[in-house]
Amino acid sequence: MSIIARKNLLKLAWNIQLKSVRHHRVIPMPDPMPYTTAIWRKRYPYRHKTQFEVTHDEVYTKDMELKTLEERRQEFDPQPIRVDKVNIGFLSPMNPVSTSESHKRFEHYANQRNRADLKNYITMVLVGVTERNILQSLLLIFSFFPTKVRLPIDEVHDDWLSSRSFSENLRMIADHYGLFDDLFKRGYFIPRIPLNVNYPYDNDQVTPIYSGNRLYAKDASEKPQVEWKSTNESNEYYTLIFTNLDGHLKEDNAEVLHWFVGNIPGNQIDKGETLCTYLPPFPPNGSGWHRCVFLLYKHQNGPINFSELYGPLPENSVSLEKRTFRTFDFFNKLCSYLRPVTLAFFQVAWDTSVKNIFHNILGMKEPRYEFDFEPRYLPPQQFSVEMAPFHRYLEQYRDRKDVNEEVIKHYLKMTCPFNGYPNVPKYPLAAPNEKWVPDWYKYELVKYHKRQGKWKMMPF
Repeated sequence: MSIIARKNLLKLAWNIQLKSVRHHRVIPMPDPMPYTTAIWRKRYPYRHKTQFEVTHDEVYTKDMELKTLEERRQEFDPQPIRVDKVNIGFLSPMNPVSTSESHKRFEHYANQRNRADLKNYITMVLVGVTERNILQSLLLIFSFFPTKVRLPIDEVHDDWLSSRSFSENLRMIADHYGLFDDLFKRGYFIPRIPLNVNYPYDNDQVTPIYSGNRLYAKDASEKPQVEWKSTNESNEYYTLIFTNLDGHLKEDNAEVLHWFVGNIPGNQIDKGETLCTYLPPFPPNGSGWHRCVFLLYKHQNGPINFSELYGPLPENSVSLEKRTFRTFDFFNKLCSYLRPVTLAFFQVAWDTSVKNIFHNILGMKEPRYEFDFEPRYLPPQQFSVEMAPFHRYLEQYRDRKDVNEEVIKHYLKMTCPFNGYPNVPKYPLAAPNEKWVPDWYKYELVKYHKRQGKWKMMPF
């Protein structure tokens, strides 16, 4: 027998012996899960990794595999109907900039870039920033601006409000807050003109409405002042609607109509037809922030008879049943007579003034909402827990009432009704511990001094 054949025969016999030994030395695993396998590998690093491998059928099933978002969507809706959103507003701006005006602006921008004095000024400022400190550079800029470079801020602001970027930004913000989905479902529109809404605050001061700023109910208790720009044509009419998307107490897909003014000639809202008087927002306690939207519609042809085309409106009534409103149904009936042109919205939350609205205006008890949290999930207890102190691990399985009772008893034990709270050292963690203290108790003392974990409720 040749030397090569003898080597191959010995290698084959050695592999067979290793397989048999490995088969008989497989360590039984108490819990066939991947993290347990990793623990056993750390515990016995000198053994081969294949001794701790578990078959696919023992560990996972098809239902336990992590699925992607697309797979979950396929399970929920195997054949989704994708419908693109429809622009229900005006396709072109109300006051578009002419081509000659655009050419003039571009020429003005080019002339400003080529001004020699501005280039010298910018060079001087850059050199000043490098050679002087920041304060001296700012003083140089502010001393030079009033004499050399003066920008008309009001004109720049008005120009931006009439630009396309303002309309796109307002549309994106409204889409981010989900206004179009809740108002028009699959419809959207691009705001073409700015809508200025100001609530009276104190004397000459007002509370303005921007794009989703947060107010409290007392800030919106009085009727606001609403303004917008119109072309002052003879046959130009608008309709203003103020609704609360999240304020209905009984129906999820319904709104509360707070204000309705129709057939407004131009921007003279006082001459419009008030079909629903102003009702302040009344977000109940515990219901969070409510989205309140001002929607401005522009009529296609003259005034509209709303009672004939849409139906009766609440007028002076404060009944919540009569003030139930759905913008989608309203626009679906009157889509051939008007179109949305702009919007403004804010978020409102509960305060003490809501109680007065429920008792004195609505004539009902004030509701209060509390969130019903699901019970905390706790995995089944294990005999051996890696990298977790046993007292912290066992405490999470205790009843929270027992834990709070323990903290309250400790607080009462440390507090004297005559002397008040005890003196707490300024640097409690610097104080030495007892000589023989277990490690888990040291960690618990650190949490106690830092007022972390269950010790958060300690007042001192």
